[in-house]
Amino acid sequence: MRNVSLFIARRYNTHTLLISMILIVITALLAGTLIFIANSSFYIFQELFYPRTILSLSQKIWVYLSCFIYLSLQTTAIYLVFNKLLKYVHKNQKLGIAFLIAILSGTAVAVLFQVAKQTIFINFLNLILISTGLLSLVFGLLTFVFSKRRITGVNIITSIAVFAITIATTALFIILSVFSGLEKMNIQFFSNVNPDLKVSPAQGKVLPAIDEITKKLENNPDIAEFSRVIEEKVSIEFDDKQDIAYIKGIDDNYKNVVKIDTTVVHGSYFDFNSPYEIIASDGVARRLQMYIDHSYASRLRMPKPGTGLISSEEEAFNTVVANPIGVFIINEQYDKYIISPIGLTQILLDLPEKSAYSIEVKLHPGISLNASKAKLQSELGESVIVQTRQDLDSTFLKVMNVENLIIYLIFTLVIVIASFNLAGAIIIIIIDKKIQIKTMWSFGMQLSRIKRIFFQTGLLITVFSLLFGLTLGTILGILQNSFHMVMANAFVPFPFEFTALNYLVVILTVLFIGGFVSWLVSRRLPIKTN
Repeated sequence: MRNVSLFIARRYNTHTLLISMILIVITALLAGTLIFIANSSFYIFQELFYPRTILSLSQKIWVYLSCFIYLSLQTTAIYLVFNKLLKYVHKNQKLGIAFLIAILSGTAVAVLFQVAKQTIFINFLNLILISTGLLSLVFGLLTFVFSKRRITGVNIITSIAVFAITIATTALFIILSVFSGLEKMNIQFFSNVNPDLKVSPAQGKVLPAIDEITKKLENNPDIAEFSRVIEEKVSIEFDDKQDIAYIKGIDDNYKNVVKIDTTVVHGSYFDFNSPYEIIASDGVARRLQMYIDHSYASRLRMPKPGTGLISSEEEAFNTVVANPIGVFIINEQYDKYIISPIGLTQILLDLPEKSAYSIEVKLHPGISLNASKAKLQSELGESVIVQTRQDLDSTFLKVMNVENLIIYLIFTLVIVIASFNLAGAIIIIIIDKKIQIKTMWSFGMQLSRIKRIFFQTGLLITVFSLLFGLTLGTILGILQNSFHMVMANAFVPFPFEFTALNYLVVILTVLFIGGFVSWLVSRRLPIKTN
């Protein structure tokens, strides 16, 4: 038999891997049950003791203590039922009783949801029924599995190795998928507030020959909309508070280029009837304690260009009074911004009416950004610089990639540490199979072939753990996308993005580490044949 070593490895480990899978399923069921009981009991006890109240620290401690007492009593009660009351019942019958209790509990809960009003008492009764059913399943399965005579210390140690690698694999896959989701979400988010292309002057701040540039943009078939923009630092005062911010002057077509109007959370967007209006970011509004009231205006100051001595404040600064009409929220990058009609920034900077620092462009759907960038750069010449959205967001994307790499390396280290359990499992299997090793040696099997058995044993454990970890991670990802179990904030759940690259990275990483550990242990460990 050419594959005799693989056959023996499978024969040795089929039962052990099956037990490992069952133990992992039971562990996951137990963890989920305890988390469900803890969360549900916290809500019930909070409503019971302190209804409609923001809990203080002492109140939270009392509620947590009540949850712990209830969880301990519930678990102890089910344990005593299966290990004392049903002590002499056959293991198969115990498992049947566990399923019967779970079915009856689920049926009772369904009936109560239909016929009873959902009060605190009914919710508490539902919690008792659901937790009784789930805990009965857990203890019934544990009793059934550990009553098997073939479960040995080797099975338990191998199960621990499988469990450790499975959880590490699941964690690596989840964190990579979440970062992929965050990157995609942020790119989509930036696409709403950043233009497809941005045209800026190659030298200086003001765009040269803006009428000529505007005409070329109007005749370009790839361009759907464009808008003139001026962006500069400004001193802003409101009441007796002062801050330094960036002011972004926009024209009335700007909301057709990017969806800036959708970011306004308080107040309203511009009607462009008057240039003396601003919309402040949430950060600026909080620092200045700014509120929307036309009776109170903000004061904007910007240094005047020029030379010579300054004899008064009026000679040093251009000052404009503007009413705050709204507050917008984008992200931390825009936390120090205020937005105004472009006419206001032209007044502050003493610029002509049609002038602009840049022109932001929106392309028709399906147009390649890079191809359009190269074409537009060729048309406009070297006096301007054309940048894509990726060019504008390059710093953010680099930070995201570096964070992703660091997280990957950290969780790879976790998999390496988890593989120590794999090395221990292989060593224990070698010790446990020393009689079989002598037998194979006596029948003429080469020592290299015997070592290959244990290498393939470790590889089988790794592959099994990898498949189970990816399956578990995929299930958790589907649940997160469907039910939003974990929230990034009060409104946005953590995104979970399934990509072939993440699957490939996890598979290659786990197989390499597990395969290397299996090879190293099986080759370096002396296997005695006498």
